[in-house]
Amino acid sequence: MTRYLVKRTLWALFVLGTVVTAVFFLVHVAGDPATVALGPRATADAVQDFKRQKGLDQPTSAQFGSYLGVSPCVRRDSPAYRDGRGYCGLLQGSLGTSYTHREDVAAVIGHRMPRTLLLGVMAMVFELIFGIGAGIVAALRRNTWTDTGIMVVTFAGISVPTFVTGPIALFVVSFLLGWFPMGGYGVGFWDHVFHGLLPSMILAVGGAATYARILRGELVETLRMDYVRTAQAKGLGPVPVVVRHALRNALIPIVTLLGLSLPGLVSGAIITEKIFNWPGLGMLTIEAINKLDVPIIMATVLMFGVLVQLGNLLADVAVATLDPRIRVGERG
Repeated sequence: MTRYLVKRTLWALFVLGTVVTAVFFLVHVAGDPATVALGPRATADAVQDFKRQKGLDQPTSAQFGSYLGVSPCVRRDSPAYRDGRGYCGLLQGSLGTSYTHREDVAAVIGHRMPRTLLLGVMAMVFELIFGIGAGIVAALRRNTWTDTGIMVVTFAGISVPTFVTGPIALFVVSFLLGWFPMGGYGVGFWDHVFHGLLPSMILAVGGAATYARILRGELVETLRMDYVRTAQAKGLGPVPVVVRHALRNALIPIVTLLGLSLPGLVSGAIITEKIFNWPGLGMLTIEAINKLDVPIIMATVLMFGVLVQLGNLLADVAVATLDPRIRVGERG
């Protein structure tokens, strides 16, 4: 287990390093952050001063080394540069200063992250409730109209993207019926939860549909196994058979997908937050891309990369816990 964790950690660092490197250089060829941040009416002197303060007048390789913290700091507005400490990058625990918000990136993300986490947790709850529930019902009623109807609905849930279901739900459920707010975040925790119900349900549609289809297939196969038939022969009803015997093994692929869906819920919130005007990390990412706010873009990419690797690791450990026959260290 320890060897496996070390191996996965090293691989995760390699993947993160590759992604961060690629995104950094791609962002720097996408445009001039100084011109975008200051606006089209900025004078040439203001643009040059901005570049000098942010270190954008230095070669891209020097900027990248400074961002990582492996070469001297090029940001003249950094305390490390002014105090003569020399280094001000990731290795020193610094994500930089936002070009547009003009404050520490960690503070900006820390302000937005709880909102996106609330949306993601609520979406995950809806995914599990509706996905597992629909999968069990479809398996127990297999080859019936109920089973067919659930499979048709889940197929539509997987096929239709969020940017289609979101506006439709917003128009019908919020505007026409008035059941939910038209958007926003609300005031107070329970108001936040109420405002987040509709966007979290839309965010959960694809995951719930996937869980339902996979769980239905796994349960159908599991219910044909000898130990399940033996339990049924002893007089155990279909629901107790599923709950006590079949569900544990059938949930193994669901647990794997659940771990992998953690970063997907956060990154998928980018579109959902935009549709429902939810002021979370997704909205922040869109704003940063539009304004070429490089420190914010790099921080969100780094965070998403960490979530992907963490989700993979949690999925492997959870699967090994559910099925003792699987040894985490042997899965590669």
